[in-house]
Amino acid sequence: MTPLTSFYRWAHRNGVVSRLRLKVSKGMGVGLFFRNADLPDPGNYKNKNKHRKELDQGELLLVPQSLLLSRSRVIQFTCPHLQKTLSIIEHSNVSERLAIILFILSQRLLLEHRAQQHQHHSITIDPAENPCSKHDDNEQTGDFFADYIAVLPDVSTPVTLDPDLVRGYLAGTLLLDSVCAKRSKLEAEFEHLSGNLGAFEDWPCRPTLENFIWADATFWSRVLSFRTQWTDNGTSNGSDDDMHMVPYLDFANHAAYPNIRWEVDSDGLRVWGQESLLQDSKDLSVEREVFLSYGNKPNTELLFLYGFTLQDNPTQFLTLAMPMDEDDSYYMPKAHSLMRWEIPPRITIYLKKSDGPDDLEELCPGLWITRQSRYLLWLYALSEDDGLGAFIEEPESKVCVIQDSAEQDDDEDAHEEADLFDEDVVGRLVLTINGTKVENLEVLESVVPKLDIFPVIKLRILVLVADRIEYYISRIMETGDRVQKAEGVEIVRAVQYDKDNHSARGSPTPDLAEAQPASRLGRNIGDCLVPTILEPDHTQPITSRQLEAEAQVSNLVTMMKNYRAEEMSLLVGMGNVLGEAQTRCLEESDFIQSYLARMQLQE
Repeated sequence: MTPLTSFYRWAHRNGVVSRLRLKVSKGMGVGLFFRNADLPDPGNYKNKNKHRKELDQGELLLVPQSLLLSRSRVIQFTCPHLQKTLSIIEHSNVSERLAIILFILSQRLLLEHRAQQHQHHSITIDPAENPCSKHDDNEQTGDFFADYIAVLPDVSTPVTLDPDLVRGYLAGTLLLDSVCAKRSKLEAEFEHLSGNLGAFEDWPCRPTLENFIWADATFWSRVLSFRTQWTDNGTSNGSDDDMHMVPYLDFANHAAYPNIRWEVDSDGLRVWGQESLLQDSKDLSVEREVFLSYGNKPNTELLFLYGFTLQDNPTQFLTLAMPMDEDDSYYMPKAHSLMRWEIPPRITIYLKKSDGPDDLEELCPGLWITRQSRYLLWLYALSEDDGLGAFIEEPESKVCVIQDSAEQDDDEDAHEEADLFDEDVVGRLVLTINGTKVENLEVLESVVPKLDIFPVIKLRILVLVADRIEYYISRIMETGDRVQKAEGVEIVRAVQYDKDNHSARGSPTPDLAEAQPASRLGRNIGDCLVPTILEPDHTQPITSRQLEAEAQVSNLVTMMKNYRAEEMSLLVGMGNVLGEAQTRCLEESDFIQSYLARMQLQE
């Protein structure tokens, strides 16, 4: 019995009611499919299971509460080694994400360990010897979800790949910065858990960094946020949990225009077909894939979180790091103000207002930014010539330190002011504009647009953003040779093999034993050389799972290379829009022209 078949039976045995079929979706792993011929027979569901309920008209799926995986559920599981790990970390420090990834990680390793024992030793595992007994029907044991964990696929995202490979194919891109930061964060988190805390000491199979990264990628690629549902219908089912993994529904793939919707109620999670799906499926022989929307995400986020991109993605925006010029004479008071107002040094630029939050403001015709981004750019553009000033606001109380008695004079005070950076004790650096103290964003909002110099500030902002975009364009162009070098370096071992000669069970080709590591990264797909994770092994056949994993990596590398070109095109397009906006400002504003003329005379 395949893992998918076992999962399907487990899901329906435990209350899932569905008109959706699990099938392989071309190029997208397993997906969910619907056709009107799959209408349920109510007689098949009555009195079979305490969970089962008939589906309403237009309803396609019910996943009961008992199958929703959340932090609260994980904490309740009677799985000793997992519970010890949670106690070491302390429950108050276990986030929703960490609880779920530790659970799926521990269960995945247990299943792989059992499979290896069966394969290599042909022994029967005594359930009593396992921390969680397999196929236990008790919903409070971690192994209750074993059939679900077994069917979770190997996830391939840029974060899961060899960092050197990623640096080659994403060289110079904004996405590479995010991937490297995420990878470093996961490495530090794993080191803290495994090294500093010893959180995995009692696990039957200790996880590796790669295992931990897989669990994190699996979580982000499948999790649903329930909080929006609580806001809409006022129901939280008595739980504070927001993030949930939802077996069965989480096989639905993403589309920019989804044809299903979901909601949560006291029975569980329900899925409904959009009118477009139900109408188009009147032909009983037509089977259509159903799609969720993961949100309005550009290809940058889709590739980062899920490992895929959409061709002609309608959502397009980029987030740019905007570090402040350290030579700015008001660098420190500006930086302190931004930190106090919790404004990070980055901006997100949208090509469509509908793709962003409600507070988007027009940067120039065709480009939009958030209100926070606008505040950031205002501060960056302001100078002393515009009336900008700063002062130190004295604290109510000062901290003192005792001097070494050997260095004191008898008649001097035994204390001196401490040289500290804490605003509460040494005072705050506060900005002023034309004498008005800018204590908060409300004051900034009321003062800046009223400045006579405001048209010039808007032009400066266009120049600032255009310069930053030009920097990223140059970075991609300058690192172009690194992509070529990545293709010529043996980052991972590779073998030559003919996939068509493999049997359904993944038997090796006749000449596999003679295969040698390739001198380059791998096979040639189009114009993109891609790696192969398969290594020559004279004793073990290549499995179908290995072939699937390699196909995922091959597709991912191709998408990374295509994404790099896409980001370059997007940056160039934004740069052109900003250039045109600067020209219009100069040509249409008499104030700016006279201001620039005065500046030239002063010089």
